[in-house]
Parts: sequence; C-alpha cells; structure tokens
Amino acid sequence: MKTLTLTEQWELIKPIWRILLATMIFQIIGGIVGLSYPLYGMLLIDLWFGSAVSTAPGFLIGVVWQSINSPKIIRQNLLIVAIMGIMCVVLTISAFFMPLEQMASGLNQNFGKFF
Repeated sequence: MKTLTLTEQWELIKPIWRILLATMIFQIIGGIVGLSYPLYGMLLIDLWFGSAVSTAPGFLIGVVWQSINSPKIIRQNLLIVAIMGIMCVVLTISAFFMPLEQMASGLNQNFGKFF
C-alpha cells in the first residue's frame, strides 16, 4: 500500500477546508474552555478533554458551513468526509469513557501539578 505524501494528503482534504477549519476552531475553543473550567486539575488532561469534547460539534458546524457554500463538494468527497466524521465522533465519545481521573492522579504522582 502506497503512503501518501503531504501534498497528496492536502489534495484530498483541500476541497473540504471549511470542515477542517471549523473542527480546529472548535477544538481550540474547547481546549480553552477545558483550561478555564478544569475538571481534572491537570493542565494537559483538561486541555485534551475540552478539545476532544468539542471535536464532533465542530465537525457538524463545518459540514453545515460546507453544505451551504459548496454542497457538491461534500458529495464529491463523501468518503473523506465520512472518515473524518467517524474519527471526530469517536474522539468525542472517547473523552467521556477514558479514565481521565486515574490518568490525572497518576500524572500528578509522577510529574507533579505541571502536567
């Protein structure tokens, strides 16, 4: 199986840049919210949790934005949109089922409060 170069990967996702951008913006905002309202008391875990939870909503907003501006693009790139959507939903769901409290406790014991 051939590994795609960065240029080839970009060519696959370039048409759906709105979905990517919306997802990334939501992840950044979610990370900031996670840091602002820490649930676990560990910087990296709170950042990850906020970002992960906001991934699927960002994807959905991106799909709406893309479908308003270029509805044909979604149909033409249905496979990559579906793969991206599955990954976003899995990431968001996994945030609620990962043992983050135990991870925070372990990190705290081994590395202190920084992480």
